[in-house]
Amino acid sequence: MYRDTRRLKTARIGINLDEFEDDLIDALVAYTGTEKATLVRELVMRAALDLLGVSSQQEFDTISMMDFQPAAKLH
Repeated sequence: MYRDTRRLKTARIGINLDEFEDDLIDALVAYTGTEKATLVRELVMRAALDLLGVSSQQEFDTISMMDFQPAAKLH
């Protein structure tokens, strides 16, 4: 099913929301028709990529697969 088994969503994270935050997420779920967990995961990933200054998951994948070398060798 997945070409890359590392893309399987097996890591779990719990978050606590207050009533108003949960109502907002529920409203977004009703508006988009997306499952709650999927919507929250997409929002978290979008915010994380934005913090890194990366515009898309594909760009992040490309950068993370590059072979980075240190600028200076210590020995």
